[in-house]
Amino acid sequence: MSFDNSFRLGAADVFPPAERHVYLDAASVGLSHKGGAAAISRWQNALAEEGTIAFDEQAEVECLDNLNTAAAGLFNADPDGIAIASSETVLMQSLAWAVMPAKGRRVLATNNTHPSTIYPWKRVCDHTGAELTWMRADSSLTIDVDALEDMIDDDTAVVVLSHVEWGSGQVYELARFADAAHRHGALLVVDATQSAGQVPIDVTTGVDAVATSTYKWLCGPFGTGMMYVAPALQQLNPGILGWRSHKDMWDFQPDRLELPDTAKRYEFGTMAYGTAYGAYESVRHILDTGVDRIAAHNRRIADHLIDGLKGLGAEILGPEDKAHRSAIVAARFPGRNSREFAQTLKEANVIASLRRDFIRFSPHYYNNIDDIDQGLAAISAHL
Repeated sequence: MSFDNSFRLGAADVFPPAERHVYLDAASVGLSHKGGAAAISRWQNALAEEGTIAFDEQAEVECLDNLNTAAAGLFNADPDGIAIASSETVLMQSLAWAVMPAKGRRVLATNNTHPSTIYPWKRVCDHTGAELTWMRADSSLTIDVDALEDMIDDDTAVVVLSHVEWGSGQVYELARFADAAHRHGALLVVDATQSAGQVPIDVTTGVDAVATSTYKWLCGPFGTGMMYVAPALQQLNPGILGWRSHKDMWDFQPDRLELPDTAKRYEFGTMAYGTAYGAYESVRHILDTGVDRIAAHNRRIADHLIDGLKGLGAEILGPEDKAHRSAIVAARFPGRNSREFAQTLKEANVIASLRRDFIRFSPHYYNNIDDIDQGLAAISAHL
């Protein structure tokens, strides 16, 4: 296979650190879109100089509505199905309390699921007496998808999946698990924090809810989360309510609460609105570049990284089938302490993350083959 080694989908002038570092850590924090960071600064400076003259009630509505529209494009959803809040976690928490599976029902998850995704459901299960059931990964952190599907039964209320697992990078086929859940009267709820921006997401495949933060593969800021909920879930009573929860939030009457007939009912309170401006810019850049193009590009450079790591004797974790892999590459290096080796690589300007007893590499669309080769050369030099 031949590569244009200089080719990046995300231009270096939009992501300046990509020129200074071998940055392979999008699964931890993606490089911030320069235009998004500038939008946040403009909002903060205008607010400091002019207060509500610069940011009046109309602007407060529009800044979230604009991000709502961009998120709808990301999920292939109707904008009425989108809610914006300060993080994926608070949206997932509100949804979990809205669904509130009862005693005798089960919530199914994998033991690879990130705590921020499953803790909200654990809290609700502890409250109601519902059972949290785990599908456990093998020694390579791989989930047997056939066995996982077989665990879904008529007692299952909710299947909670990370579209892409944070540690192994394993990707799940959402249509398959939506169909399996629905056959048993269950919901499929998805955390897309490790997939949004690097793997296409289409909620028309039957996903009941999908939530994501914006600071990883979407290259946006901390402090913003987005969630799609299907029409049936737009009629539930959210677990978190605030002044924005009312259909006419500017009415400010505390003795009434009429929830919107859309996913807006999951928007509940004041947030750092500047982050919504930044997230809008970063999501628009992802959409303009094309998630399909990003996925193909990332797959090429991740495959090149895997081949190189194997050539250096590394143990690659996660599924062997490329169809079930993302741009997250987890590796152990026999004979090396992962914690010490991760620090060694950082000192060599190769930025990756220590996770448990392995090192997680996660290149994105601002990386190219030259970056991967530089990283592999640094790894080889320090083994």
